[in-house]
Amino acid sequence: MDAKLFGVPLILWGVLCIVLTIVWVFVWPSDKVAATDEVRYFILRWFHALTWLLLAIAAFLAAFNWLGGAATARMVALLSLIAYLVFMGMFVTTR
Repeated sequence: MDAKLFGVPLILWGVLCIVLTIVWVFVWPSDKVAATDEVRYFILRWFHALTWLLLAIAAFLAAFNWLGGAATARMVALLSLIAYLVFMGMFVTTR
């Protein structure tokens, strides 16, 4: 339970990621979705918050050694990277 990343306990990283998830639920690129389809809207609206939520889950999985601990946390962190890349790809290509 005393796992750390850059000297900071993973529990604190998880809490920080939850805070950022809440921020990104309310702050999002709404100006970019005026004339887009449903899939593009969904990705631009939710995938950035999803990225931070998945990072929080990964931090808590590793910190508390739940469901396989670090191995499962790595897979969830990889999912967060994929979600972020999809979000950024959509964000950059949307006018």
